[in-house]
Amino acid sequence: MSVDYQEDYSEDWDMADAMPDMHVENDAASYSNLNEALDEAGTAIGEMSANLPIAFRFDWHGMAIFCQIVERGSEIFLELATDLGPLPFTIENRERRSFLKQLHGLSREIPVGQYVVTERGRFRHWAEHQLEAPITGSSIVTKVVQTILSSRPYYQLAKTPV
Repeated sequence: MSVDYQEDYSEDWDMADAMPDMHVENDAASYSNLNEALDEAGTAIGEMSANLPIAFRFDWHGMAIFCQIVERGSEIFLELATDLGPLPFTIENRERRSFLKQLHGLSREIPVGQYVVTERGRFRHWAEHQLEAPITGSSIVTKVVQTILSSRPYYQLAKTPV
C-alpha cells in the first residue's frame, strides 16, 4: 500500500519555506509572488525582472507544480518542479519503488529535465529553461505551458501503474 501524494501534506510548499537558501535580510532580495509582480507591472505588459526572484505554485492534472524565476548572473531562468508523488518504502510497494529508482537512474538521459528525489522522499520531475528579455507575464505563461507540455510524457511515465 503506497501513500497517495495528494493526501501527503507533510511537505510545506509555501514559497518562503520552499526556498531555504533565500533568507530575507535588510538588504537581501525576497521572492515575489507572481500576482504581486503582475500587479506592480500594472495593466501594460512590461519588464518584470526588477521583481525577481519570483515563485508561484499551481496544480495541473492533480500534480503540484512549483515554479521559480531566478536570475543567475545576467541570465534569467524558469525552474519547474513537478511533484509526482512519494517514493514508496520497499515494504509498501517494492515494484513501484524499483521502477521509480530505475527512472531516477536514467534521468540524465531524458531529453526534457530530469527526475529527482527530494530529501523528504518525494519523486519529482525538474526542468529548467532560460527566459529571454523582456520578462513579461505572457512570456512566463508561454514558457511554463511549453515546458509542461514537453514534459508530459515523463510525468505519465512516472505515473505508470506497476
